Amino acid sequence: MKKNWLYSILMAIPLMSGLTACNNEDDPNPNPYSEPTTTYGAYIVNTGNSGANDGSIQWFDMENQTVSNDLYLTQNSEGFGDLQDLCVYGSKMYAIGSESSKIEILDLKGKLIKKLLLTTEDGKPKGPRYVTSGEGCVFFTATDGTVSRLDTLTQEITGMAQLGYQYPEALTYANGKLYVNISNRANSGYIGQMVALVNPKSMEKESEIPVKLNPYTVIFDGKDGYVYVVSNGNYAGTPGLPEEQWVYQTLQRIDVRTNQVEDVCNATYAAKKGDNIYVLYAEYYLPERNSCFVYNVKTKEKKEFINIEDIPSPGGIAVDPVSEDVYIINQPYGSLNDVYIYSKDGQFKKKIETGIYTTNIRFLAE
Repeated sequence: MKKNWLYSILMAIPLMSGLTACNNEDDPNPNPYSEPTTTYGAYIVNTGNSGANDGSIQWFDMENQTVSNDLYLTQNSEGFGDLQDLCVYGSKMYAIGSESSKIEILDLKGKLIKKLLLTTEDGKPKGPRYVTSGEGCVFFTATDGTVSRLDTLTQEITGMAQLGYQYPEALTYANGKLYVNISNRANSGYIGQMVALVNPKSMEKESEIPVKLNPYTVIFDGKDGYVYVVSNGNYAGTPGLPEEQWVYQTLQRIDVRTNQVEDVCNATYAAKKGDNIYVLYAEYYLPERNSCFVYNVKTKEKKEFINIEDIPSPGGIAVDPVSEDVYIINQPYGSLNDVYIYSKDGQFKKKIETGIYTTNIRFLAE
């Protein structure tokens, strides 16, 4: 008899306890640098069309190699709306709606536990953007220039950092700090060139780390003493933009001990496992530069992973933390998206159809 996949998820995830800054008993991993040994599947984040209420969360069952319908719709009998980002942490998921200015706490089946509607002090929509986790808490950025801390036990917001700039975007937790991309794209005539460093206990901004122009959706802990960030530049090749002003999309890394920054390689999307970084590089106006390759951080060598032409509309990349299978999002405009799955050696394994505007893949592993 076919195994019930939802039951399998819940049985596979033990609740682990540990001393955390948020006094939280739902921290899934007291040792964040321990390597997982089993991947149970992956949540697929489909942002959907703006204003169309068609964002969705799907589950890719690793054992059966199947993709579910929208978990949220199935469990709650209504659509989520605009699904901007998703964080899986402990026994829950934390889903962000930016246009609807909310964060929803869900169980691993997608069932709504609590909805927090987010506003500023003057009652305007806060506009949450991206979410990450650490120390038993969930942290999210918002368009009002803040990073907020949500205690996952009390399910209440317990702190907020003012960054001094509009539109902080993706963020990550590493070395006891929050690293936050500052795009500042809402400020006419200026785009951010920094990563803000925030203390997650005091929720105060400690410093600013200069990076290349327009850090946006990609920043992650490399678990090697570095935080990796992609700056999206200024759309090099844009008609009318002089070539001497072009800023190419670039992956950089920040030394968490010194805050020193160094360039790694050109990249639009990147995901790391061990010493290897899997990179999608796709300059919109310069398609002749586009490629998909593996960069080794120790040898600094790169080699082609797959032919970039195999992915007509590249829109993201993720790596299974156990098998090192590589998931590449194909993001055609106005239609259902696909995810192409390859072995770590670049051998094609499977293509799965996903929802509208697939933007992220969140693996469930321990």
